Amino acid sequence: MDDKSHHTHWEQEFLEQGDSHITAAKVRYRCPKCDGLLLLKKGANGDFWGCESYPTCDYTANNEGGKPVRAKRYLCPTCQAPLRKKTFKDNVFWGCSRYPECKTTVEDDKGVPASTKKYPCRVCGHYLIRKKSKNGYFWGCVTYPACTHTLNDDKGIPVPKKPR
Repeated sequence: MDDKSHHTHWEQEFLEQGDSHITAAKVRYRCPKCDGLLLLKKGANGDFWGCESYPTCDYTANNEGGKPVRAKRYLCPTCQAPLRKKTFKDNVFWGCSRYPECKTTVEDDKGVPASTKKYPCRVCGHYLIRKKSKNGYFWGCVTYPACTHTLNDDKGIPVPKKPR
């Protein structure tokens, strides 16, 4: 009895084919929301994982090294809705996903929302940043010169204008 006899006839035939090769088994990922299978899909911002049961199930995850990785969620300090990363010119910041109902914005700190509270610009809805002038500090809109709204500074906090 030779050592090949433990293979079935068709397995042996397969292994003797010159162009056959055995690859790793395909890993399948289950949807944590509905237990369906996650599928690698192409999106406007690159590949992502989505549930096979879409649109019944809307679960998605980022594709990191061929594996589904759920993005960390950051919540709005004002209303607790998810924050979304935004870019305006060369400024990166986080804005509430309920905009324009909630105009809260948070500064970006190396890819995550900064823990400091942001002050929304009451004119355009972006946020104010502390700036230094020859007369001291003041707060101006991040979108300047598109929006020229400013507020006075009081020890690092913008002073709201009194209603006329």
